[in-house]
Amino acid sequence: MHIRIEAESRRGLRIIGEIPNISLCRIEGYNGIGKTNAIKLLRLCTGDQPFVENDHSWRTFRNQLKSARVAITGLHGAQEITWTIDPSLWPETAEPLGDLIGGIRIDGQPARPRDVSPLLSVHHVMAADTPVSVLTERINTAQKHIQGWDSEVGRQRQEEIELLLGELQNKITECTPSQLSRDLSITTEAEKLAKSLADQLKTARERIKLLDRAVEVSAQLTQVRGRGPEMDQKIQELARRLENLDEQRRELDNQIKNASAQKHNNEKAEKEFENAQRHLVRQDKAFRTMRSHLQHLAAAAGVDPSEDALAAAKREASQHLNSLLEQQPRINATPILVNLLNSLTSSLESAEEEGLGNTVLIDSGEKGSGWTVAALKEAFQHQAQVLSEMAPSADAEQLAEEIEATRGRLGTIAQTETALRDLETGQTALAKAEGRLLKATKSLPEQTARNLEDLMLNRTALDQETRTVQGDHARLSHTRELLGGGKTEDALAAELVQLCRKANVEVARLRGLREKEQAELEELTRREAQASQQAALARRTSQGRLSKVTSTAHFLSQDSEISWLRQAVPQIGRLPDLSPADQAEVLTDVAAVIDRARDSLASTYSSLRGMETALGRLGSRIRQPNGRTGTETDSDRAAKLWLADEVRQWFESEVVRAALFNGGRDVRLDPDSLQLSWTAEDGQTNERPLAAFSSGQQAFAYTQAQVARLDRDENAASNRLIALDEFGSFIDAKNMSALASYLQARQVQAPNDQVLVILPLEISPAMASSNGSTNERVNALRERGYFAEAFQL
Repeated sequence: MHIRIEAESRRGLRIIGEIPNISLCRIEGYNGIGKTNAIKLLRLCTGDQPFVENDHSWRTFRNQLKSARVAITGLHGAQEITWTIDPSLWPETAEPLGDLIGGIRIDGQPARPRDVSPLLSVHHVMAADTPVSVLTERINTAQKHIQGWDSEVGRQRQEEIELLLGELQNKITECTPSQLSRDLSITTEAEKLAKSLADQLKTARERIKLLDRAVEVSAQLTQVRGRGPEMDQKIQELARRLENLDEQRRELDNQIKNASAQKHNNEKAEKEFENAQRHLVRQDKAFRTMRSHLQHLAAAAGVDPSEDALAAAKREASQHLNSLLEQQPRINATPILVNLLNSLTSSLESAEEEGLGNTVLIDSGEKGSGWTVAALKEAFQHQAQVLSEMAPSADAEQLAEEIEATRGRLGTIAQTETALRDLETGQTALAKAEGRLLKATKSLPEQTARNLEDLMLNRTALDQETRTVQGDHARLSHTRELLGGGKTEDALAAELVQLCRKANVEVARLRGLREKEQAELEELTRREAQASQQAALARRTSQGRLSKVTSTAHFLSQDSEISWLRQAVPQIGRLPDLSPADQAEVLTDVAAVIDRARDSLASTYSSLRGMETALGRLGSRIRQPNGRTGTETDSDRAAKLWLADEVRQWFESEVVRAALFNGGRDVRLDPDSLQLSWTAEDGQTNERPLAAFSSGQQAFAYTQAQVARLDRDENAASNRLIALDEFGSFIDAKNMSALASYLQARQVQAPNDQVLVILPLEISPAMASSNGSTNERVNALRERGYFAEAFQL
């Protein structure tokens, strides 16, 4: 490859302008002409950063270089790569430049740094390093690679993988067979308990109904024995009175009929009187029927048959109904709320046992305020107690019966109001009929009319008295019907004996037993409601668990993003064909695999970071062999073995072994003592400390090792520039000749590598001018301060 550099700089920065297309090239020149700077600039162009951890030198280089243009031709895989460089865009600290290097073109097309990497790389090998410093640098580089990868990629990647595995494990953790079996078992037991309590509640309610009826019959019997005979006698007296009044009415009606039937000359008036009389009889009969009906309804509603009394009773009954309806949700919900509060209290008590009592669970948003675990638990306990005390004595069924009775009374009041209106209408019709009759009477002869008018007044008075007696009779009869349910004393006594026998209780103990069992019923009602809610909650929990198992099984077996997991755990493929219980078993195995993977991940990253620490300790030991060492860890041992392998690879070359070990073999580094050992040609084992080689030997061995390491790179770029710098001061003629032979020999295996050997000037122009063979060198030295030619000795 042919390299041209056009650089504009300030304050003495120099960079050589050309590296010719010589596969194995030697450059000699004056110090300070920019040989090494050219290599550094080329490293920057190919994505490297030669000033790492040397920000001062970097800032000097950056500030002194104003601009540059680099062009490289004769590449394998491309005709030309050019860089147009503007250092003002570069950062203040020494870090890889990336796109900040400037404009890049490959064969005339815009390109990015990542497009350059496969085509070209630049490597700088310094001969001034000793094996100890090289090893230290290699260790530091490896340590930095670990640190860099961990901080830039590794830690984030570990977190991503850990998060992914954690999410999968969390999904599966909720689907274990033990959890599923436990939830199903809890559901079965809860439903069994709820059914048992429901059956007990049904039996208890039937027994309470029996006892209630017995108490009711007992009360009716007591009432009948105390008031029944007197009421019966009064009713009979009122009935006889009504019969007597009816007899008087019939007699008056006959007298009126006879009086109107006397002969007179006005047949039309007589006819009108007869019609008016018959109409009055019909209206009177209807009025008496309506009044009797009203009296019965008013007695049933327990209210006087008047507009004001009915309105007040209706208002009172409506308010009572609304109050009952407001109680109904509380009666139904109170056991549920109490159960919920008890459940929450239990969870908070568990948290309190774990030492979280003073932890703020709910933040009110105001400074210094909020609900702690302990405070919230106490509030829940207090509210549960309040709700328990607020619960009514009657259960929901009793409340429903009271609501129905109140609605029935409201209906009866409404019917009474209608009957009252009908009665008022009938009374108006009766008054009109009486007026009609009175008018017809006036058309009769004077004596007849006078007699009839007297009879009509008597009849009206008699009707009024009859209505009064009818009302008293209706009210008393209704009261008697309510007393004892309309049954006789003997019938009630017989029914009471039968009920007590069925309930297996003595009459004397009836009320006490009923109160006791009523209290037990109320407690059983609350327990049944709680058990029902617990069964429903357990059912939802187990159904949710079953759903979780099946959905997780479907997710693991179908989701395209976790196909890698199905490859790692083949039994996932059987999940769709299994029952939920069997699915849970497989999911447990999957969870165990993920758990092991998480442990392995943590162990791997821990070992990696342990290796970073071990490399740091190893570097310190190489720099200070006599320093203190602590207990050796597995990572320390691995770092030593890695270092030994690095050294072994340095000395794999026969040329190196011939130069440094007189043709010896099996060159090894003892990682504990840092002693080199090898087997000589005579079979004897020799040892030498790593730092005991001469500088020439060290430089030659280091150069061989660095070049050999590059040759082992499987991801090498298509073209490589390998610069071997500062060799003249460290490598003698023998080793320099061996180096040239080695480089010429490897060129066959790496035809696209250009090796550049940079040497200080060995001959002055004055001395060279006396020898004609060096005229080209002299001219080059005079023109640009260095010359370039094929490297051979």
